[in-house]
Amino acid sequence: MKIARFATGVAFAVALTALSLTVPRGAHAETPPNAWDRAKDPAAGARYKLHLKIHEYLLQAGGRNQPLHNLFLDRARAELEVASAATSPDLRLQFDLGVVYQDLDRYEEALAVLEPALALAPRDAESVRGWEAYAFAAAHLDRSQDEIRGYNACLELALSDDDMLSVISNRAEAYMRLGNLEEAVAGYRDVIERIEHGHSGNDFETLVLARWGLAVALDRSGEPAEAEHEARLAAEMDPVEQIIGDGEHVFFVPAYERDWYYALGRVQHAKLETDPERALAYWNLAVRTWEDYVQRAAPKDRWVALARAHLASALVEQRAASEREAKGKPKVEPPRAWTPLSRMRLNGPKP
Repeated sequence: MKIARFATGVAFAVALTALSLTVPRGAHAETPPNAWDRAKDPAAGARYKLHLKIHEYLLQAGGRNQPLHNLFLDRARAELEVASAATSPDLRLQFDLGVVYQDLDRYEEALAVLEPALALAPRDAESVRGWEAYAFAAAHLDRSQDEIRGYNACLELALSDDDMLSVISNRAEAYMRLGNLEEAVAGYRDVIERIEHGHSGNDFETLVLARWGLAVALDRSGEPAEAEHEARLAAEMDPVEQIIGDGEHVFFVPAYERDWYYALGRVQHAKLETDPERALAYWNLAVRTWEDYVQRAAPKDRWVALARAHLASALVEQRAASEREAKGKPKVEPPRAWTPLSRMRLNGPKP
């Protein structure tokens, strides 16, 4: 899709859930090192205290104050780097550092830390936040195959229903990015069906995003009637584009992909609008949105030819809407040409 990746604020990033090599299998990952552990590894206690401290930093960074968000994340990064967390025998610290790098938009570094850690603990329930951070870092780097690998691992682990739906939606976006539209459509429909049948917590935003995604996937699959139906539902559910336009929790790779979603919705608003002036305004907006996609698209963008076709169609509709809008306006008589006498009266008599 470009590809909208739905980063819906997954709780994994602040969860205390990472496997420590100092903790025996089967023990709770957050169990502090006991006396025997400390005797074998005197530094185990210090590493555990650092992990708890990083958890507090992440909790503090979870608020909406952006300067404080970055401040606490950078504190966490600095302390983890000083402690050589990237190569720590305690995988909790490796996961901590990978999550922090991902939250700081340092995606290459996040993957460099997370890949070896996940290789050591690929399927432990405690590694779920590592896979989630891995998937998002890969998404930002446009590494869709790795992104899908991360989401598949998340789905194999213990997730709540709402988290599962977010992951399925994200994976559908990655499939669309790769051109696998069949898997993308199936993923979106799965999410919609689960929510509408009460399988999850009935997350409205996830439902709306899945509808937007399904509309784009169907459109690109050559199913215009079904795509229009889903786009109309999405536009009605998200009339002012607040959800699809959420720059904090919804991101697109590349960024101009968001235009495709906007354009499909704006076309539906234009078609549903009964006021000729407002309908023309929507068509004008739709045309500008398709133009923006075409102008910003990468040379090898697999969808740019279809975007050009949409633009051509929107231009035709725009002209028709302009004619309808002009016909609906009352006629205004043009001002009559001034005569020499009128000019004389306006300017006063000549001396």
